[in-house]
Amino acid sequence: MASQQILVVDHAKDRRDHLRRLLTDRGIETLEAASCEEGLAIVAAVPVNLVLTETELQAKSGLYLLKKIKEHRPDIEVILITHNASSYNVLQALRNGAYDFIVRPIDTGEILYNALDRVFSHIQLRQDNAALISELEKNNLALTRNLKMMKALNDSIERLATAIDIEDLFMELLTSAVDEVQARRGFLALFDRATGRLALKVSQGIPIALCRQYAGGLPEGVTTEIARQGKPVLVAGNLPGHLDALAGSTERNGLLELPGLLAAPLLLKKRVVGIVVLSGHGSSQRFGEQELHFLIQLSHHAALALEKAGIIHQLKRGKGQPSVGA
Repeated sequence: MASQQILVVDHAKDRRDHLRRLLTDRGIETLEAASCEEGLAIVAAVPVNLVLTETELQAKSGLYLLKKIKEHRPDIEVILITHNASSYNVLQALRNGAYDFIVRPIDTGEILYNALDRVFSHIQLRQDNAALISELEKNNLALTRNLKMMKALNDSIERLATAIDIEDLFMELLTSAVDEVQARRGFLALFDRATGRLALKVSQGIPIALCRQYAGGLPEGVTTEIARQGKPVLVAGNLPGHLDALAGSTERNGLLELPGLLAAPLLLKKRVVGIVVLSGHGSSQRFGEQELHFLIQLSHHAALALEKAGIIHQLKRGKGQPSVGA
């Protein structure tokens, strides 16, 4: 239901007291102001969604208050109360956006309650519509993002399918992944079949000295732990406790850039042969399920292309069954 908090504006205290009693009987919270200026100050400071104001205020009128409220807070509804319901006043009120016009005397409150029921229903409907529009806009943005990522994935798959050179394949995978999810850093590492160590192969956004240093093997830490588990990982913010405890200074200051981390294993015939890690999301787009799904699909097709490249390489060497490794 719409929040039922009303601001009553009237310079006559007895009339304010009368309205407050009627409103309290309906369980409605009431704020009070004795002048137009005081009413505008309350509206600027307190989340009010309905104003009941006397038209014949001292100094500045209720019509002036209505006009100023609608200029700065068009979402606030205003009901004018008067003893002079001339056609001119009614017309001016409606032109300036008044929701309703009540003529005194307000004795039993029946007319007031009927007006309040209508205005609160109107406010609730407007809030529901705004929430629905917001949800539709959010869904539309997500759909647009999904379509964009699907197109990018298809384009990347086509390029991966034509890659024969292993180094080119790795760079194509990493470049596509980093560009599409707007990561600040990324690298691809493969397990060395002879040593079992996870070695850095290609990277983006990582100092060249580190790339050369860890071409023979990465230190034990977050990356090696995720790679051994062989499961996709999504971290939207900073590393959770169990991963943060594993991170060494090299990973914190060189290989990874937080917040945000995505990781997807490279699986070849159900065997984990490597891992793709992206980190550091952009300011406008946090890593989410869409980005993780994109990386998983890209890694899957890269593994297929890796297998294809391995087969071609073995055929060129005149061997039978290929074996792909770092």
